Amino acid sequence: MERRKSFFKILIALFAVVCALVVFASCSQSHKYGQEGILSDKPGFSDSGFANEVNADKTESDANSKVNEKLIKEVSISAETLAFDDALKDISDAVKAAGGYVSNSTVNQGSKSQYYGRGYVRARYAEYEIRIPAENLDGFLKGIEGRININSSSEKVTDATETYYDIQARLETLNSKKDALNEMLSKAENVNQLLDIQDKLYQTISEIESYKARLMVIDSKVSFSTVKLTLTEVEVYTPSEEESFGSRVKESFKEGWENFVEGWQNFTVWFVGALPGLLLFVLIALAVFLIIRGIIKSKRKKAAKRAEEISRANMERQQNAFRENTAVINPPIYGNVNPGMTQQNRAPANGQGGQADKK
Repeated sequence: MERRKSFFKILIALFAVVCALVVFASCSQSHKYGQEGILSDKPGFSDSGFANEVNADKTESDANSKVNEKLIKEVSISAETLAFDDALKDISDAVKAAGGYVSNSTVNQGSKSQYYGRGYVRARYAEYEIRIPAENLDGFLKGIEGRININSSSEKVTDATETYYDIQARLETLNSKKDALNEMLSKAENVNQLLDIQDKLYQTISEIESYKARLMVIDSKVSFSTVKLTLTEVEVYTPSEEESFGSRVKESFKEGWENFVEGWQNFTVWFVGALPGLLLFVLIALAVFLIIRGIIKSKRKKAAKRAEEISRANMERQQNAFRENTAVINPPIYGNVNPGMTQQNRAPANGQGGQADKK
């Protein structure tokens, strides 16, 4: 029973909480609608009028920001052509038609041999840095697309707006400082003040000129976009569609063989060119080797001769010592006495000595 009572109490409490939440939500909703009614009833606070004002301000600010934007555009293009000379002429004509100019160009006969059906050829390539007015950039890019085969292209946009107007603000400050220094210069009372003010004035003028130069560079990059174009001469255009696995394997094998042949040819050319130097190096190394070998042999002969002399001297010293030791142990006996026999063992000459002794 007690468990049932506690269970019912929990249910009643949950029901009370749910009812309270419903009442609170309904009150909040009515308060919201009431506030909207109050605002809509007051003049000047209509929803449509307020929205129109916000949209108008936003449109005006967007227009001003677009007018004052300082965007620097750089385009990089990698392309190829079948007719190299004609493509160069077409690019030059397109640049002139767009009102631009070529700031830097390089035309090279190529440093890598490429293999085509008719054998190995040395492909030419060109690198251009072109400046095109920003308003004519899109037209220029579309114009050169039909004259060359573009493999890849990328565009980079740098927003220099903040930097540009920050420099302008600094210039205004420096110009004010310059005017103040000129006024102080006219009121200088002594030479020290005059020199000090002049030094600060010259420094301020130098900073002003530096900031003006930076603004000119930004204006130039904003008004003229940069196009970096790399053009390579080929016999067959690179296919743009995705290749199959078999064709990729075939091209990979072909490229590997071409690289092997080219590497072997390059090595042969290098070896032939370096052969005189290698021969001279071998001769010098051989001469140094023979000299060192002769020195080592001479030192070895001297060492062997010295060791032989030392060994001979040691042998003579040992022989002399042996002779001296022998003379001390067995002293010499003079007369007709056999040094190998003692007195007792010597027999008389007539053979009768033994009997005489017994008598």
